Amino acid sequence: DILLSEKSSLELLLEELSASNNKTIRVQDTAAAFRSLGKKVSKREVLDMMWEVDEKLDNVIDWDEFLLMFSRNINDESGLEPSAFYHMVQFMIYDCDDNGRVSVDETMNMLYARVGREKMESMISLLFGEGDGGEVIEEGYQGGEIDFCRYWEVVEKEQIKVFEKSELGQAICEKKKSRR
Repeated sequence: DILLSEKSSLELLLEELSASNNKTIRVQDTAAAFRSLGKKVSKREVLDMMWEVDEKLDNVIDWDEFLLMFSRNINDESGLEPSAFYHMVQFMIYDCDDNGRVSVDETMNMLYARVGREKMESMISLLFGEGDGGEVIEEGYQGGEIDFCRYWEVVEKEQIKVFEKSELGQAICEKKKSRR
């Protein structure tokens, strides 16, 4: 039931991002989404994000590519899946009231359904605490809010940690240590 709700949210988000009638996301749509979230990204960065998701190499992201990107990122255990576009989308999904910020309450509802209580509490602590996994700072609306730039900073750091814990990441770290 929660997954169907999230799928509906994704479909609505895709429609909002897409300015064209064929339900695709263009470079301009992605750039506008980042601007609306207060994150400065260069045209090159937007093109790179789009390229990472654009399996058909037609310079747009359609529904099938969007779902593939989302699925790959949800299931990524290596930290190697390109995730910039995913993180933008995920933030927009969490932002239920569309105010450009996500609250503890908004984020908790989605995370609990997807990852369970333990992982949810850990991620909430990272996002809304001081970034160290400590206590959540409950200031502001719905238990505290963060903007996209804070969210981006935390999820990027966490992706690096996931990679470092992966088999490949550990092998690379060991190889670097042995060269010293």
